[in-house]
Amino acid sequence: MSQVEDFVKEVESLQDAESKVLIVAGKPGSGKSKVLREAADIKGWDYVDCRLLITEGFLELLPAERQKKAPAIMRAILTGYNSDIILLDRVQTFFVPVLHIDVATLLKELGKDFTIVVAWPGYVDNGVLCYDKFDGTESIRVKADGLKIWNVEY
Repeated sequence: MSQVEDFVKEVESLQDAESKVLIVAGKPGSGKSKVLREAADIKGWDYVDCRLLITEGFLELLPAERQKKAPAIMRAILTGYNSDIILLDRVQTFFVPVLHIDVATLLKELGKDFTIVVAWPGYVDNGVLCYDKFDGTESIRVKADGLKIWNVEY
């Protein structure tokens, strides 16, 4: 069975789960985006670049309001897509401190209405999603509680 076929089965297994969030973990260049795009082509799922979810309306909010309102704003955008399964790429867009987004909370909230699959540009260490920028300027740690993890095979 191919890696994309394994991935599709993993995503489809989430349909009846309480939390419908799958994190596809792998370091940059590992093939996460490729797997997501191929699966989207095969299954007709929506492949979304997270940069498209940061709207002008979102940026106009006061920083303290952004964290509270992010799930509703992004839910409204995702509702406009054609699939209940949304594949999100470039999640590191949400890591920018000025946006004030709690990534884990956002994903869990969106996972109540959609099956959310996220390409995570990093690794998992003891139940924590880790993202380390190559130049050492950024290090993100997010508890993976309630999130299902699938690692890309190199």
